[in-house]
Amino acid sequence: MVLIMDKLDWAAIDKWIMGEAIIGSQLDRHLYEICERIGSRWAGTPGDLHAAEYIREQFESFGLVNPHLERFDLDTWDYSHSSSRIVEDGLELTIQPMLNCPSIDLTAPLIDVGFGMPDLIEQMRCRLPGSIALVSEPFEPFSTQKPLPDRLTELANAGCAAAIAVDGRDGGRIEYLKATDKRRHERAGQVMPHPLPCVQTHKEDGIRLRRAASEGKSINIKIVSRSFHTPSFNAVAEIPGSTMPSEHAVLSAHIDTYPDSPGANDDGSGLVTTLEVARLFTLMAKELGINPGIGIRFCAYSGEEQNHQGSASYVQKHYGPETPPRFCLNLDELSAGSMKGMVVQMPHTQQVVQNTLDSLNEGLQCYTMPLLEHMNDGFSFTRSAIPVILLWRWRFASRNSASDFRAEAWDTPDKLPMSELKEYVAFIARTLLRLSHVPPSGWPANPETSTAIEDRLESELGTVARTM
Repeated sequence: MVLIMDKLDWAAIDKWIMGEAIIGSQLDRHLYEICERIGSRWAGTPGDLHAAEYIREQFESFGLVNPHLERFDLDTWDYSHSSSRIVEDGLELTIQPMLNCPSIDLTAPLIDVGFGMPDLIEQMRCRLPGSIALVSEPFEPFSTQKPLPDRLTELANAGCAAAIAVDGRDGGRIEYLKATDKRRHERAGQVMPHPLPCVQTHKEDGIRLRRAASEGKSINIKIVSRSFHTPSFNAVAEIPGSTMPSEHAVLSAHIDTYPDSPGANDDGSGLVTTLEVARLFTLMAKELGINPGIGIRFCAYSGEEQNHQGSASYVQKHYGPETPPRFCLNLDELSAGSMKGMVVQMPHTQQVVQNTLDSLNEGLQCYTMPLLEHMNDGFSFTRSAIPVILLWRWRFASRNSASDFRAEAWDTPDKLPMSELKEYVAFIARTLLRLSHVPPSGWPANPETSTAIEDRLESELGTVARTM
């Protein structure tokens, strides 16, 4: 690697990190407090604030510098009523509104539009104005994949008055979805209106609805919701750099969950891993006298599930007045798959990260994603042309079936592979420490600009991120 890294006894450091990450782990304690005792943490609610305060308290107990909460104004939403019935026979159906769905009380003909692809919409165009469209949420087999928000927009353009999206999984499950694509937002953190009122139902009621549509029946949908502003908070602290104190990197995860979800995988797993890495770094400084080369700022954002509002506020607040970080390593849904390596958003960082992974001698790989990843808080950094590193697992390949719960009430701690999470903690601590000791000369100049990123996002609209 580079000279400054050769001065450290990495074998001894790795042995200490791996031992403490596994034997001294506090993951269980944090998961219980955040996901069980506090529970659901929809941004702007009391649970969200309690979790932010808990994170700040833990940062302080570890001995991190300047642990504090940063307030931002959250553009949020909730609902108090959702119901639906088939008009002709009075059959009640289970629905939930998509996030940010406006209030609606509508009775209209139900039209089955399959997967909502353009060819079928064109064939049915004369029947769609004023109707409620029934659309399958998954991608249509053997067709070019089209994001659900784009399909919903085409239904709105065809004159549909509302849409019901059917979850593709068995067992009465409904995962909260969004009706808009964050790549189309003019700025990071922006909340856009629905193209049309959109609700969701589970696969089993979807079957009943398809039968009703084939019989020419109508359906009533009633949603009572509200949009409003309320305070929310990010938790932030740092550990100074020992050799390059004017520089820093960010390690982050998000505090908030979807409504009524305890958020163990999404993103309790990333949040408690961030806490554990922070604990390891401060303890390592006390016991071994080893510190990161550049500073590490530990951030826990709220509002991730609401278009990354917390991370967008953080980036806007800090990077302009301050020098941008060398990179942001963002952790989200860590229990979804086994470790394979890392992925980066910007090609110029790939070789540095690969060199670092090679020094671990575990055969891990780093790749550059062909499309910009817009489904986590790293997107707020990407839009400001700040390099982002993600872990190669999660939606990219080999998702753990036990952790296939995200935006729903069954995302509980019992489904997390704890031994694997402990390995993640050790891996991230070892990798982050090495990256922090790469001197400025070891990093290629960042060729990206915010304008170039926005142009790239424009060119990627309508696409679906590749997995492998």
